[in-house]
Amino acid sequence: MDTPSLKPQPTNVFGIPAAIVIAGAFIALAIYYGGASPRVATAPAPTAAPVVEPTIGDIRPVTDQDHVRGPANAKVTIVEYSDLECPFCKQFHPVMQQLVKEHPNDVRWVYRHFPLEQLHHQAPKEAEAVLCATEQGKGWELIDKIYSVTPSNDGLDLATLPTLAQQVGVANKAQFESCLAADKYKSRIEDDTADAAAAGARGTPYSVILAPNGEKIPINGAQSYASVKATVERFL
Repeated sequence: MDTPSLKPQPTNVFGIPAAIVIAGAFIALAIYYGGASPRVATAPAPTAAPVVEPTIGDIRPVTDQDHVRGPANAKVTIVEYSDLECPFCKQFHPVMQQLVKEHPNDVRWVYRHFPLEQLHHQAPKEAEAVLCATEQGKGWELIDKIYSVTPSNDGLDLATLPTLAQQVGVANKAQFESCLAADKYKSRIEDDTADAAAAGARGTPYSVILAPNGEKIPINGAQSYASVKATVERFL
């Protein structure tokens, strides 16, 4: 690579020492009369933002009214608070499906509704649809179906809910539609949402592992299967 040539310039070799002596004298006088040592200004060291862990309060006991997969005597229970129109919940759903499939006797999965209506206007009605399907024993099936077909972010046509319910085995379509039109389970969804807040949820999906020793471990967001499995298997 070509570079510009630099020609050496003549230097006054006798003037350099004198200049150094004079400059040193001025610096010494400044220090003497100023009464302070010279300092180098430094920027304050950056500090990392504190990590705030959620405070997990009392979680509502698991009952027959909950959506539950896995045995009651499982060593580990995972309570998930989820939104059917949340794209991250859709991503996390197969993780939980695989976990209970691989640990059928040791892991219990409890699904509770936490629709973020300010973000997903359709999520509360979809949660109601799941509870209406539960009346006919097909709640989990409709949860799985909605996650499999919705594009998320209010992308599902609510008019298709009765058809989806029939596809997963809801036999009495009229009963399902009547239940959905009556907002029958609105208060139940509000109870789930209040429970989510008590558990420390600030977004979805949010899950809490209830370990056999009484420890509560939060799972924030759509973590990978490997990560969730590693945490769970500490207690198995």
